Amino acid sequence: MIAPQPTIITAMLERKLKLVKLFATDFDGIHTDGTVMVDEHGTESVRCSRKDGLGYNMLAKAGIHACVISKEANPVVLRRCEKLKILCHQKVADGQGKLEILKRVMEELDLRPANVLYMGDDLNDLQALEFAGVSVTVRDGHEYLRKKVDIVTTRAGGDHAIREVCELLLTAQGRSLEF
Repeated sequence: MIAPQPTIITAMLERKLKLVKLFATDFDGIHTDGTVMVDEHGTESVRCSRKDGLGYNMLAKAGIHACVISKEANPVVLRRCEKLKILCHQKVADGQGKLEILKRVMEELDLRPANVLYMGDDLNDLQALEFAGVSVTVRDGHEYLRKKVDIVTTRAGGDHAIREVCELLLTAQGRSLEF
């Protein structure tokens, strides 16, 4: 397999990144590798990156809002978002539902689409990705999305891809990488 190439920040992409005030993501496939572990009692668990958590700390320090919009209602998602101190919207019916929630969050924060970076990995993220000012998918995101988004990460979902985008965003905005 050919190693993924780092994102080339064109002048136009840099201008778009400078406007971002909300970092919104899907959960499964972005915070995780899309795998779920289930024990004999039916208890689910997932693996998340602590480096991604530090990326969220850097965003908060820079005054950039963050939220997760997830199709599945899962206590694991809620607990992770609580730990990261980010908004969490779960049990979204479909891609249209994700877009409606994204619009509601934007309205609450008085933001325009140009102020939003949305990061998703599958087809139910397409409407939110097309709506956001900056669209991102992970290296192992759906092939169709990889052809349509502004940024494809060099990292796979759950493998510090969020941190990669946080640093890219903060660097484009001329902010220091502090947490």
